[in-house]
Parts: sequence; structure tokens; C-alpha cells
Amino acid sequence: MSIETSSTTGVNQSTLPQPMKTQGSNTLGKNEFLTILTAQLAHQDPTSPMDSNAFVAQLAQFSALEQMQNTNDTLTQLLAVQQLSGQTAVVSMVGKDAIYKASEMDLSAGGSITVTATLDTPAADVVMEVDDADGNVVRRQSFGAMAAGTSNVTWDGLNDSGVAQLPGTYTIKVSATDISGNPVTVTQQSRGRITGVTFENGGTELMIGNTTISLSNVSEIQESSNTQ
Repeated sequence: MSIETSSTTGVNQSTLPQPMKTQGSNTLGKNEFLTILTAQLAHQDPTSPMDSNAFVAQLAQFSALEQMQNTNDTLTQLLAVQQLSGQTAVVSMVGKDAIYKASEMDLSAGGSITVTATLDTPAADVVMEVDDADGNVVRRQSFGAMAAGTSNVTWDGLNDSGVAQLPGTYTIKVSATDISGNPVTVTQQSRGRITGVTFENGGTELMIGNTTISLSNVSEIQESSNTQ
């Protein structure tokens, strides 16, 4: 009598339980750290267990790092909110007049340019020089003696020959000397209506006509004196 035996070599492998595939992660968060810590504890040598103080120190270090990351994220968010708030405040200046340190100013057709000059000490002579965009001197005018303090000097838009200059950007330089011919410190400012704001290259600049000026050069913002 023969006995038949069944063979297991033909068993379909797909019906057998398959090992679970783990999904890797590129981040190390609190859960991942605790998983690693648990694995270390589970696989330590029972006859020579690792010092528990080391695990506590690792956990404390990770907790401190996590708190630093949270703080950094919070500060980044606060900085973004502050920057947005600052930009909103600057945009509200459009339409108002800025008093600012400047040398380049726009001349309109048939117009003039007024500069506010502040002298540290009395001057025997105050001179205004006007250069065009190519650096050519179009007007050099003397205003005579002036007391210390703030005074306005105006270029009427004409060159030395009395010819009206074309609209455009001109460079105004105000200088002064005392009775001995020594230079007097002059701070020159201008006033213009703010027509726009730019936020290029990480900085904030005000647009006054075709000229852009840095906020650091602005000394005062006032309601516009132009009724148009």
C-alpha cells in the first residue's frame, strides 16, 4: 500500500503574511524621537543596561531644541506681521508732504524749486548751484549773508542767461562761507508731495515725482500744502 504525501512547495507565496513596509521620514519630530528612544531601550543588553541618565539628557536636549524651533517660528510670524503693519502705515503717507534731505529734485514746466537751508552759524554768503542730469552747471546764484537757522532759497528754473530750463531732475547744492571764507555747515531739505511707495530690495522708499527717497532721509510728514 502506498501513502501519498502532500507537498508544500506549491504553496502560493502571495497568500502568506507579508512583512510590513516602513515609510521613511525626512523629519525628526517628537514622535520620531520617542520611537528611537523606545527602540534603544528595547534592544539594550539586559546584562549591561544603558545609563538612564543618558536617555533623560537626550530627551531634555530634544525638548529644548523643539522649544527653540517653536520660538523661532513665532518670532518669524511676528516679524512678518510687523513688516506688513509698517508697510500699511507707510502707504497711508501717499498724498501727504514729506520734508526730507535731498539734492536731486524735479523741475516742472515753468516751475521753480525751493530748498530749505539750515545754517549752523551765520554766513557771509550763501550760494546755490544747479546742475542738470549730465552734471553741467546751469545756474549759480548768490543769496548773500544769512543768519544762523533755517531759510528758504529758491531756484526760479532759469539758467545764468535767463533761459527757462526743460522739465526734469536737477541737482541742487547749497553751500555757505563765513566772513573769513571758512565753510559753514549747511543742511538742505526740500518739501514734496508723496506720490507713491516702493518696497524694492528689502527697503522702503517714498516716491516724490520721479525721485525716490529713503525713509531715513525724511525728517517730517505733513498734510499736503497742494490743494490740487
